[in-house]
Amino acid sequence: MEIDATGVCSTCHEFARVEPQTRQWFRTDADLAAHLETARQRRSGEFDCLHLLSGGKDSTYALYQLVARGWKVHALTLDNGFISEGAKENVRRTVADLGIGHEFVTTPAMNEILRDSLDRHSNVCQGCYKTIYTLAVARADEMGIPVIVTGLSRGQFFETRLVPHQFEAGRFDPDEIDRTVLEARRVYHHTEDAVTTLLPQQRVFDDDAVFDRVEFVDFYRYVDVDLSEMYEFLERRAPWVRPADTGRSTNCLVNVAGISVHRSERGFHNYAEPYSWDVRLGHKTRDEALEELDDEIDPEEVARLLAEVGYEPKGQGVLTAWYQSRDGSDLDPDELRAFLRERLPDHAVPAAFVRVDEVPLAASAKADPDLLPAPTRFHRQGGEGVAPTTPTEETLAEIWAEVLGLESVGATDDFFDLGGASL
Repeated sequence: MEIDATGVCSTCHEFARVEPQTRQWFRTDADLAAHLETARQRRSGEFDCLHLLSGGKDSTYALYQLVARGWKVHALTLDNGFISEGAKENVRRTVADLGIGHEFVTTPAMNEILRDSLDRHSNVCQGCYKTIYTLAVARADEMGIPVIVTGLSRGQFFETRLVPHQFEAGRFDPDEIDRTVLEARRVYHHTEDAVTTLLPQQRVFDDDAVFDRVEFVDFYRYVDVDLSEMYEFLERRAPWVRPADTGRSTNCLVNVAGISVHRSERGFHNYAEPYSWDVRLGHKTRDEALEELDDEIDPEEVARLLAEVGYEPKGQGVLTAWYQSRDGSDLDPDELRAFLRERLPDHAVPAAFVRVDEVPLAASAKADPDLLPAPTRFHRQGGEGVAPTTPTEETLAEIWAEVLGLESVGATDDFFDLGGASL
């Protein structure tokens, strides 16, 4: 990613070029109504759809709109053991106000799933997503419900399943994108992790036809609403009150621990990417996104939550650049650093460089960082460094080596060059 002189990133420039095509992928209320009719014809049970109600603002707003549009809804909420009482009360008041069926679901393996999610993704959200998707598909299939409705934001679509190059003129095909997403879902539910290993409901995916019987509909693909309008509606129409004890999230207490781990291990807020897409798509203003990302994190609370889950955070990650070379040879790290220093601030210049034959891709066609090889050494500017000579230098070198996970630190080494960061 590159930032130009006006502070605009290369992703924004790329998106501006393909934005007209992306708009064609999103649908309308009329398309949502067509889905309703199809669902009613396909259902073998009492309900048109199963709605994933987290207790947060997005899913609550979506539920009210579904009921207003005539859907007969059964709602499902995952209790991961850390849902605030305020959020649970929001759920109870909402379903009572609408007069719809609802159930809380959970699993005794939840802490193991959260621990695995932190280890794999440096956040808790991925584990909860896969858990609720698995439980929801099993429940919908059992109840004869043909559609599961999610409250994912438009920004989350681009974070999890869409990439801008899919929308380039000459290759854009909404149906092909949908087929790719469906195939990625099949792979997703057969990729081994704590959810696939520990949930007995995972057996529902042994029958591949379940992906035809139960489809996912993303509400915000069809309905475009900005953040201020959503809050205004909830304040005026719904008995929804923002919980006072959940920080940035509007339903989950452990989420703050996931945010802290992601910042520590990966160097940035795990909501930054979907929120940046919400801004590009007009779902949020930049100021609204920044305000929501401005978390007050209590280190003692984070430590308590992580101890309860049983997760020990990894050390600070090393800022690494992976690259491909035309002739397959390693490039000189000093030359790479000099090139990048002319274009990036010091803290953004990688501490390690790793050549790869090809960049591994996830099922979403995005680069998969978990499959990239770890750096085997860091690159000092100008060679092996100078040994510390004074007691102060020796003490600082020992501290830096311990914190950064290095065998040794030289007296002239640069903190950022060695992988240090402001965190």
